[in-house]
Amino acid sequence: MSDPAGFDIRTMKPNQGQGELIRTDAALARMIGQIARSANADAVVCGTETGALFRKLFEHAEDVRLIAATPNVDTYDALVGDGFEAVRLSLRVANKYGQARHGVSTALNAGAVSVGDLVVCAVGHDLCHGVGDLILVTDVEANVSNVALSEMIKLTDGIRPSVLEAALRLACKIGDVAQRGKRVGALFVLGDSENVLERSRQLVLNPFQGHGDQVRMLTDSRIDEMLIELAKLDGAFIVRGDGLIRTAAAFLATSKVDVKVPVGLGARHVAAAAVTAQTEATAVVVSATDGFVRAFSGGDLVLQMDPAVPLGPFWQSPS
Repeated sequence: MSDPAGFDIRTMKPNQGQGELIRTDAALARMIGQIARSANADAVVCGTETGALFRKLFEHAEDVRLIAATPNVDTYDALVGDGFEAVRLSLRVANKYGQARHGVSTALNAGAVSVGDLVVCAVGHDLCHGVGDLILVTDVEANVSNVALSEMIKLTDGIRPSVLEAALRLACKIGDVAQRGKRVGALFVLGDSENVLERSRQLVLNPFQGHGDQVRMLTDSRIDEMLIELAKLDGAFIVRGDGLIRTAAAFLATSKVDVKVPVGLGARHVAAAAVTAQTEATAVVVSATDGFVRAFSGGDLVLQMDPAVPLGPFWQSPS
C-alpha cells in the first residue's frame, strides 16, 4: 500500500525575499558526509521521504556506512531493491528532533546500529511537516529504544501518556480494519473534556450513559472490541485526560477557526484540527479512506502513523 498523498510533505524551493537559507539535497549531502567523516561516525541514519536525499548522500559519502530511514513503503522498497540498507519508520513526526530520535530508535531496534555507536542522524526537509533540515551527532544509548509518546506530542491539560498510547493503539486496530477494505474511521478527543463537551452535541444517545467507570476507561484493552464497534457510529469519542470516556458519537460543533489541513483529508481531520485549536485537547484520527492514524495538537497535524508497521517497544514507554 502506498503512502497517502494527503500528508503535507513540502519540497524546499527558493523563496526569495524572506531570508531563508535554502539547501539543495546535494549541498546537504556534502555537509552530512563531511560531518560524518570528521566525527569518525559509525553510521549515518538518513531520514527521507522520497529517497532523493539518501541517494545524493550515497554520491557524496560512499565511504561512510549509510542507513536510510523512511516511512514511505514505495521508497523503502525501491532503496532495498537497489541494494541499500534501509529501515521502515512507523511515524512521521512534525518535530524534527522527535523524528530524528524515532529514526535512531528504529535503527537500533532493527539491529542496524548498536548501543555505543556514534551516529550522525540527518532529517531532510521533505520528511517533516514544514521546512528546514536537521543534522545531529549522537551516541546511541539503550534508552533510545523506548521512545516516549510525550516526546512526540506535547501533552496538555493533564493528559497521561498512557492514555495517548491507548488511543493510538486502538486507533491502529481500527486503521487495520480500514486498510483491509472496511470503511471504518474514528476520532478520539483527549483532555480538556469539559470545554470539548461544551462545543459538542450528541448525535445519538450517549452509549456510556449510566455505566460505571470500570467499563469506560480507554486504557482497558478489554473494551477495545466494543469501542471498535462504536467507532462505526458517526461522531467523536470525548475522553478525559485520565482515560475516562465521557461520551461517544458526539458531533464537534466547533466555530469557524483558521486551520490548515493537508489536501485530501476529510471532515474528521478538519474537526480534529479545529477542536485542538480552540481547546487544550489532543485529537487522534483514523481515516476511513487510507486507514492511517494522525494526531493533532494546537490545530496542527503533529504525527502520522501507518498501522501496518509494527511499533514494537514504542508502547513500553513509562506513563
